Amino acid sequence: MKFLPPLALLLISAVSPALALPEAEIQRFIDDAIKAGGGEVIIPPGVHLIERGLMLKDAKKLRLVGLDAEETVVKLPPVAYAIASGTTAAGATQIEVKSQRRFKPGMRLKIEADGEIDSFTKKPKPFHLAIVKAVGKEAIQLEAALKFPVPDGTMIRHEDAPNLIELRGACEDVRIEKLTLDGGRVESDPLIRGHVQLCGIMAAGAYSYEKGPTGPQVKKLAISRCFIQNCHGRGIALYSVESAEIEGCTIRDTSDEAIDFDHFTIKSSATHNHIARSLVGVELNDATSCLVAGNEFRDCGTGIHLWRWCKQPGLNEGNIIAQNLIETTKGNAVQIATGTKGNTVVQNEITGSGRNGISLSGEGQVVKANRITGSSLKAVAVNEGKHEIVE
Repeated sequence: MKFLPPLALLLISAVSPALALPEAEIQRFIDDAIKAGGGEVIIPPGVHLIERGLMLKDAKKLRLVGLDAEETVVKLPPVAYAIASGTTAAGATQIEVKSQRRFKPGMRLKIEADGEIDSFTKKPKPFHLAIVKAVGKEAIQLEAALKFPVPDGTMIRHEDAPNLIELRGACEDVRIEKLTLDGGRVESDPLIRGHVQLCGIMAAGAYSYEKGPTGPQVKKLAISRCFIQNCHGRGIALYSVESAEIEGCTIRDTSDEAIDFDHFTIKSSATHNHIARSLVGVELNDATSCLVAGNEFRDCGTGIHLWRWCKQPGLNEGNIIAQNLIETTKGNAVQIATGTKGNTVVQNEITGSGRNGISLSGEGQVVKANRITGSSLKAVAVNEGKHEIVE
């Protein structure tokens, strides 16, 4: 079954100039395919502006594909943000700003300054929320008084900022192919790290830090031959996902991680991707039995980062990092942190790392046959634990 927009038919038959589809029309075809139990949604060439984010909920046997990987562009608009001017005290109903863009009455603000105590970390959350009442050139009026202060220079952004494509619920056997996903970031934008917002693709099953997966995981997600660029968040972020495959993509210029295998993601792989100018090339956080192999990383902050956040046993084990090329990182090329165990780093070629080639913590890691040259500090730095190292 194919869900092919009429405009795409015209483009194929008449070789017409690329046209942009309304977001609602793309979403409607996605929804129709999900209701039908699967199908193929083909997006024609053009720059398709996405204001709310395309949602795939409980999708099964669905293929979302562009007719031409470079010419089919799905793009977010410029990010909504403001920067606080001077310190605003708790209790105020207005925040003075040095600059602001695209805020509207009714929007929820994410104010990136200390807020209430987090029940998991027992530390202040790094943000608190407010709702916009009115927007002026140099001030944002709020619907209610601030509960916490806003220091000078604080980044303020949209709490409900979208991801370009988001998968939720019991998704299974979804393929995303041959698309350019553009997060709308430009060189003049301030540094914004969107985390789980403003991503190219975000997929999440139900989970909690304390209990682990609490519902069906997203399963068998395949992302291939896509260009993902200019994201304020991650290029691809996976939370509580099983058996995902990310292959043959180019991911560049992301403010956060290019690829993120996050909480309770298992048996997933990133292979033969080209990653450049991202905060982290591939991050594995509470990920288990994942494969990162045959990728190229250039000019990233860190190449590959494996670390622990949650406390359940068995996390951060059995991951394989193999045959990657990692060139010119600001920090460590491969960084394996405390609370990880039994991971393998083998046959990687590492050149020009700004710190160590491989930084090892945790316990029982296997490091073999890596070629490491030009590190500012050590080729392999052991911070803690006993490991098998053969270089």
